[in-house]
Amino acid sequence: MTQAFMRPVRAEDFDQILALAKQSGGGMTNLPPEPAALRPRIEFACESFAKNAVEPGGEIYMMVLESGGNVIGTSAVFSAIGLEHGFVNYRINKTVHVSKQLKKRVERRLLVPTHDFTGCSEVGSLFLSPDARGDGFGKFLAKTRYLFIALHRELIASPVCAELRGWRGPNGEQPFWEALGKPFFDMEFEAADIANSSMGNQFIADLMPRHPIYAALLPEDARDILGKPHDGAAPAFNMLLKEGFSYRGYIDVFDGGPLVDAEMDDIETIRKSKTLKVSTIEDVGAAPLMLMAAGRLTSFRATRAPATVDGDAISIDEATAKTLGVNKGDAVRAIEW
Repeated sequence: MTQAFMRPVRAEDFDQILALAKQSGGGMTNLPPEPAALRPRIEFACESFAKNAVEPGGEIYMMVLESGGNVIGTSAVFSAIGLEHGFVNYRINKTVHVSKQLKKRVERRLLVPTHDFTGCSEVGSLFLSPDARGDGFGKFLAKTRYLFIALHRELIASPVCAELRGWRGPNGEQPFWEALGKPFFDMEFEAADIANSSMGNQFIADLMPRHPIYAALLPEDARDILGKPHDGAAPAFNMLLKEGFSYRGYIDVFDGGPLVDAEMDDIETIRKSKTLKVSTIEDVGAAPLMLMAAGRLTSFRATRAPATVDGDAISIDEATAKTLGVNKGDAVRAIEW
């Protein structure tokens, strides 16, 4: 049976990725379900892998999970975000108002526009086909990104952030956008999201509020979902927190979804994974599962398979060696599954 594996995206993956994007339910800026917005992103990702960068320069390293010749999932690492136009979001600050005359103290939340994450890297575009869920592939997609970072540290800025889709109601209601996005952008959410995907985010800085906004001025339904992830993004949010990311009150300007961040060396998979040398390629029987990655840029591959570790040496079977493209004596980055 062919092992499922992660690899860099290719131009010929477009149709399958578009089909996945249409299953996402919308709201994933980096995985738009419109062909005209998606195609340039895939083309740019292919160029990013091929250019052999030497430092973070805004590249998009998009990868796909392939199983049985089919693309069943995607994820990506963005080397540095906002270098051209800035990367903007809101930070929820606390303000305190005190009246001695009334003997009253009131705490309020204040949404402050920031560029705090401009120049940081980002992990995103994580989506798994509904048909492939339940076999650990979501974890596979997430953790492979960190092994990619570990193998390309000089190409990825730190800290690393991740934006999660904001909450939507059962009928697609978007209270945050209706309260704070639509009045300033004067368009529907889907139109703004497509513009962000296809034209970049300069228009966000141009049209969004330029001054802090008291959350108390928003409708209750919008206040209640500040920093709350989309139901479909909740598992990814929890994985990020478990991985070492923190939510510190930053939210997306479109849907109010949470933004989390972590220093590169605080990410669990990066911190706990090791560089090991392939000592033998042979049947390893019922050895423990390992998540392994090897190769640089266009040759990057990652897979989940049994392996045995002895010190700084690792033994893998022939199928795994073929999937990763390694021979005896080559190095792999690995972590226990």
